[in-house]
Amino acid sequence: MSGGVDSSAAAALLHEQGHEVIGVSLRLSRSDRPSAPGRCCSPDDLDDARSVAETLGIPFYVFEATELFDRTVVRPFVASYLDGETPIPCTACNREVKFGHLLAKARSLGARLATGHYARIEGEGPRRLLRGVDAARDQSYFLYDLGQDELNDLVFPVGGLTKAQTRDIARRAGLRTADKPESQDICFIPDGDTAGFVERGAAKLGRSLAPGPIVTRDGEIIGEHDGLHAYTVGQRKGLPSAALGPAGHKLPIYVSELRPASNEIVVGPAAELEKTTFRVAKAAWIAGHPPAEDETLTVRVRHRHTGSACTVRASGEGFVVHALEPIRSPAPGQSAVLYRGDEVVGGGAIERS
Repeated sequence: MSGGVDSSAAAALLHEQGHEVIGVSLRLSRSDRPSAPGRCCSPDDLDDARSVAETLGIPFYVFEATELFDRTVVRPFVASYLDGETPIPCTACNREVKFGHLLAKARSLGARLATGHYARIEGEGPRRLLRGVDAARDQSYFLYDLGQDELNDLVFPVGGLTKAQTRDIARRAGLRTADKPESQDICFIPDGDTAGFVERGAAKLGRSLAPGPIVTRDGEIIGEHDGLHAYTVGQRKGLPSAALGPAGHKLPIYVSELRPASNEIVVGPAAELEKTTFRVAKAAWIAGHPPAEDETLTVRVRHRHTGSACTVRASGEGFVVHALEPIRSPAPGQSAVLYRGDEVVGGGAIERS
């Protein structure tokens, strides 16, 4: 129970259905500061989760996970940015904390684990992971590395509902989280300043930040950056005002590549962002095996990406995506998640070209 409306409604639904429900929150930070609007995992959120449990009349516990969260989510997040990637902390948190540590806790109690994720689980051997019914809230993109072992003991009670229906359930149960604002951005960066957070985290990892050149694909230096961590592939903001292209046909420039080895940012016109082939590492397959190479699937390279048709070829511990049409800005560190209609097939982390 994060203290938000989704996990609150999930608990209420399970309680209504007659299940024995135990509410659990995770303490992920030692900070006692009140949360800003739209944040999650703060002391205020623990209070909200406790209030929901009291209203429902269910036991409630807070499990300490600060060190685990820092070691498996926060520090790798900082290191990934320093390495010129664009990481997704929610995926790491799901894998290591919620569906790793917390699921193990649930199993030790003889229980299954329910969360407020907008995704669905169907089928009996093998289990299938599907998009949430509410397309605007669907969170299946962050769950691609769940396997059959985890899916057998997971429940997503609100995955078949819209957000409006979820809020109605919370209101019907008299929960104070019913109209709570959405959590946004990254929960452990309270001011939204990702670059500043990475700068502070770099010192703790013994990593240094240094300015470096901004170059074109041909090697022409057109400016200087303050650190790779402040940029991501596809970014336009913060670049020099120079434009590229033939005389009279100047084009705006974007970050097309980050080169940590040489500390260079490569920029170019939008056309350089288009990719039809890219590699993906650390493949995870929901059914335990990759799809057939001739099967046409849909790949999403960002949470808000609607998806592009592709085929894939397994390669070592990863796979290669062959898109049927160019995909804009598949950024290293982001996830490439494969779908067969609404069903999640699997995914992995996009590698640097």
